[in-house]
Amino acid sequence: MPDNAAPARRPDLANLPHEEQDLGTTGATGASQPSVTGRLPVSWTTARAYALALTLFALAGGPHLAGAVVAFLQLSGAEVPGAGPRLEEIGRLVGLAGAAAWLLGLILTRPRPQGTGWPLRKVTVLVGSLAVIVADEAGEFTADRTSTQIAGHLTELVVWLWLCVEVTARCGITLQRLDLARPVRLFRKRTKAERAQRALGDLVFFAHAAAICAAVFLMGVLARLPGPVLKGDQATAAGVPDLGPHLAHALWSATVEEVLATAVVVAVLTAARRPLWEVLLVTALMRALPHLYLGLWPTVAVLPLGITAGWLYHRYRRVIPLVLAHATYNVVNILFGMPPLLGVCVIMLAGVGWSWLETRTTPVAKRTRSKLP
Repeated sequence: MPDNAAPARRPDLANLPHEEQDLGTTGATGASQPSVTGRLPVSWTTARAYALALTLFALAGGPHLAGAVVAFLQLSGAEVPGAGPRLEEIGRLVGLAGAAAWLLGLILTRPRPQGTGWPLRKVTVLVGSLAVIVADEAGEFTADRTSTQIAGHLTELVVWLWLCVEVTARCGITLQRLDLARPVRLFRKRTKAERAQRALGDLVFFAHAAAICAAVFLMGVLARLPGPVLKGDQATAAGVPDLGPHLAHALWSATVEEVLATAVVVAVLTAARRPLWEVLLVTALMRALPHLYLGLWPTVAVLPLGITAGWLYHRYRRVIPLVLAHATYNVVNILFGMPPLLGVCVIMLAGVGWSWLETRTTPVAKRTRSKLP
C-alpha cells in the first residue's frame, strides 16, 4: 500500500491520542497521511473536486449503474436490445484498467525525497494484483477454465482502496486515522476516556447497521406500492447466484460503497467547502442509483441510507465501522437470511445508545492533559 507524508495536525484533533493511523497505510512503512485541513489546495476548485469524485464513481460503479438502468427499463416493460450481463462485466474490467492506470500514474509521479529510488515495490504489488485478476478472469484457477468470481473480486479491493488513499492523499486528505494495537495491549485495562474514544467506532457501526435494517424494512413496505419492482431473488438479478461469488461480491460492494461512494465523496466535497446538504445528496444518489435494478421504490428506500451513512462519516470521520456494518449485514443475510428486521433494528439502536453513553463518560480533552510539576 502507499507510503504517506507526515500528518499536518488539525486543531480539532489536537487532543486525540496517537492510537489512530491512516487507512491503508499500515503496510510497508507505517507512515501516515496528512490530515483533513478543511480546504483543498488553491488549484482544486469545486469543479475539480466533483470531477475527481465522479471519475472514481464512473470507474467503479459506472458499469453497475448502466446494468441497473437497463434492468430498470426492462422491469418497466421497455425493450433494451444488445445489453446483458456480459457487457456489464466488460465495463467492469475496463473501469478497473482505468483505475490501475490512474493509480500507476499517481505512484510514479508522487513526490519522493531526494535520493529515493524508483518505487519498484509499489509497482510490483500493483502488477501482481492485476495478474491475479487477469488469471481469475481467464479461468486459470479452475479446472473447467471458468472464472471463480472470488479471487479477482477480492483482489480488486486492493486496487480500489489503494487508489482512494492515493487520490485523497494528493488532496491533503486522510480518510480515517486508525490504530492496530499491539497484541500485548489488547487485554489491558482501559481508562474511561479510552473506552469513550473506542466507543465512537461502535456508535458508527451500530448506527449504520440500524440504518441498513431500517432501509431494508422500508424497501419491503414501499415494494407494495404500484410501480416496477424486482420479483425474483436479488443475488440472481445481480448475476451472482452461487454462495462463494455472492459473498465476494457482497464484500466488494460493501467496501466500495462505503469507502469510494461515501468517505471519498464526503471528504473531498467537504474540503471543497460544499454545503452539507449538497454533499449528503450526492452520496445518497451515488448509493441509490446502482440499486435501480431492484425497482423504483426500493431505490427510493436506499436514499435515506445514503444520507445517514454520509452524515455519520461527516460527523465522526470513521469509514472502517461503516464498511464492517455493511459487510456484516450482507454476509449474515446471505448465510442465514435476515431475521425480523424490527427486532434487529431495536438491538442496533440499543447499541447506539450504549456507545453514545460511553462517549460521554469522560471529556475527551481531559485524557491528554498533562500535569504541571
